[in-house]
Amino acid sequence: MTPELLVDQWRRGLRIAHRAHYEAAKYYYRMHLVLSLPAVLIAALLSTTVFAQLQDSTVAWVRVAMAVLSVLTVVLSSLQAALRFSERSERHKTAAVQLGEVRRELEQQLVFEHRDEAVIERLRKKWDAADRQAPTIPSKIYERVAALVSELGDKPPRAPK
Repeated sequence: MTPELLVDQWRRGLRIAHRAHYEAAKYYYRMHLVLSLPAVLIAALLSTTVFAQLQDSTVAWVRVAMAVLSVLTVVLSSLQAALRFSERSERHKTAAVQLGEVRRELEQQLVFEHRDEAVIERLRKKWDAADRQAPTIPSKIYERVAALVSELGDKPPRAPK
């Protein structure tokens, strides 16, 4: 394998990993919101209903609804704690930032045609360190980003949505 081919493969791999980690961070943040917002809203609704119930005698269906909503709040809160979507989102964002630094440094080296072996070795070590700490990218996200990078070729990537 020629050094040029290796550097091209690295550049493509870094573009995919960088973008895929950002996409994974967005996905897990959305999942965090999907679980946390309903739990907060239901808890608020329950607390106001409990205060109202203290004042009146409430019909049976309201008590049943409160019990169901209480269970739902516990389930959503438990899922949120167990699945740790917020933490996973942050870990992917950190990985994206680290890989973005390596990608930009590699691209800077290519622009100025510095293909110094020591520089390339240092970049590989930084990439390895980022990979060791990075969470696994879900395969659907990785495949979608890889297809996008292939479609774009050397065009600059589109701004993340």
